[in-house]
Amino acid sequence: MSTNFPSAVQRYCKAKKHSKGTSDEYKATVRKWINWGQEIPLEQLSRSSIRDFLDWIYDDAVKQGGENPERTSNKARDHVRAIAAWAWENDIIESLPRFPKPRPQRDVAGRQYLSKAELNALYFATYQMRRPRAWKQPHPFGQYWRSAIVLFFNYGLDTGTIWKTKTTHEPLLWRHVFWSHESPDRQSKLRSRYGWLFYRRVKTNKSFYRPINRAVHAHLRRLQPPMFVPEEPIFVGGTARPNAVFKRLIALAGIRDKVDIETGVAKDWLLKDLRKTCATYYDEHMPESSIEILGHSVSGVTYRHYAHRDPLAFKAIMTIPQPSAFMALLRGIEGECPCCRRKFAGE
Repeated sequence: MSTNFPSAVQRYCKAKKHSKGTSDEYKATVRKWINWGQEIPLEQLSRSSIRDFLDWIYDDAVKQGGENPERTSNKARDHVRAIAAWAWENDIIESLPRFPKPRPQRDVAGRQYLSKAELNALYFATYQMRRPRAWKQPHPFGQYWRSAIVLFFNYGLDTGTIWKTKTTHEPLLWRHVFWSHESPDRQSKLRSRYGWLFYRRVKTNKSFYRPINRAVHAHLRRLQPPMFVPEEPIFVGGTARPNAVFKRLIALAGIRDKVDIETGVAKDWLLKDLRKTCATYYDEHMPESSIEILGHSVSGVTYRHYAHRDPLAFKAIMTIPQPSAFMALLRGIEGECPCCRRKFAGE
């Protein structure tokens, strides 16, 4: 009995337990296969048929005005190759078909992270943020955003972890902050001088117990209410569209749009770029530490089950150099220019 490509992809994604984002990419390849219109069983895949499919994807991407059709074709090639390898391992096909070589693609992209000078400007620009109407929170509107930027930089959090923008998100609550030195994770024997933070990733729902460093500790203590309410969210002021607020903050900081080097197209900065910024500086400070801190999926049985990565993440978080603006609160110059000590306008 022959196996069609869409059903093979469905079985493959179910067996591999991919994240939603990865599964959506495979579903997109399935839609392209259906639109291609050639019903070739998986057992009859050959180099020529795979080349025809990839050529069709390339031509279709060109017609739609894609900026990098070579990359689109190569991504579909990787998907088909992964499906074929899985089918061969599970005795669905007798042998692996030969694959055409990938097309040369443009891998050069513009800078996708904020420099430390831009992070400083972003931090100080929060003093100019206008508070929303009927603002009744105990702290200024910008104070929540300053603290959020510090957490984005140190942990690479998802937007939904800071502000609950969807009903399925679990935001940071005050019960997720532990001020004790001992880790709340019973499997860890590490001790943090400033406490611990618990959160879950939006994409994978994986839980993390991370140490709190000096900069994060100062900003969380600054937000801590007089009366401890465990179920209260730590951060407010994100509104229903936090990226819209972030774009206004970018404009206040005078940060130029990010530009693709190849196409020259200007794009807006998004809160997701703070996660990329976090990964960039962690890998610069301690190579491979961003994999564990950001919760990226990794391959290899040894890495996933036997390699103990907690000490690496602990050391990286506790020692990563902070942008100078993040230390203003600790140095007693909150709300003042670090060079001339003039008060910022706004708050």
